[in-house]
Amino acid sequence: MNQTVKSARRVLEVLEFFAERQRPATVEEIRQALDYPQSSTSVLLHSLTALGYLSQETGTRRFQPTIRIALLGAWLIEDAGRTQNPSTMMRRLSAATGDMILLGTQQGMNAVYVKIEQATNPIRFHMKQGACRPLCTTAIGRALLSGKSDTEIGAIARRANAEREAGDPLVSPTEVIEAVRQGRTQGYFLTKGMVTPGAAVIAMCLDGPGDHPPLAVGIGAPIDRIERELSHFVELLRKEVEQAAPRTAG
Repeated sequence: MNQTVKSARRVLEVLEFFAERQRPATVEEIRQALDYPQSSTSVLLHSLTALGYLSQETGTRRFQPTIRIALLGAWLIEDAGRTQNPSTMMRRLSAATGDMILLGTQQGMNAVYVKIEQATNPIRFHMKQGACRPLCTTAIGRALLSGKSDTEIGAIARRANAEREAGDPLVSPTEVIEAVRQGRTQGYFLTKGMVTPGAAVIAMCLDGPGDHPPLAVGIGAPIDRIERELSHFVELLRKEVEQAAPRTAG
C-alpha cells in the first residue's frame, strides 16, 4: 500500500466506498468513512465531478457516481463472454440466503474481495470491500488456487510463509495442496473459523477464458448456519456458477 500513488488510491477508494454504500453521500460522510482531510476530500470529489465520474445533487449537495463509472468496465463482462454480470448473480444469492456474498480474485499471495453484498440476516459478519485475505487459508483463496498445479500451489504456500508478517502462523504446503484437491473433488471449498472466529465461507470458482483472471464467489455466514444449510448453499452456488459460465461459440 505504501508503494501506491496516494491520489490514485484515493480515487479508487472513493469509488469502492460508493460501490459498498450504494446511495449518495455528502463530503463529510465520505471524509469520515475514508478518514481523509476535509479540504482534500472536497477537492477530490469536485475534480471527479468535473470529469464526469461523479454528480452532485443541487439541493442536498450529495455526491454519487454517474453511469460513466458503470460503463468503464462493461466491456470486460462482454469480452469475457459471460452470460450475466457477476453483480446480478451476487444479488440473487443475497436475496436467496440473506448472508454475505463475496466475489474475489487473486492479488499476489492474497484473495482480494472486489465486491461484497453485505448480509441482512440478524446474525451476520461484516467485511469491507477491497479487503485482502490469504489465498492458502480461505475458501475464496482455495477456489482460486484450484486452477493451478500442485507444484504452483506448493510454491505459493512457501512464498506466503516467507512473506508472512511477524506472528502470523506458518501454513503447510502439503495441507494446502490436499485441501485444494479435496475441494476439486467435492466441487466446492469450505473453511471454518480460519480467518474470523465463528465464521465460515463456502466458495466456488468462476472461470474466465483467455487472459481474464479467475474469480471466486462465496457465501459467508456463522459456522452453524453454513453446516445446517450446506447442501442448499452448494446447490445455489452451483446453479449460479453454471449460469455465469462463459458463452461458447456455435
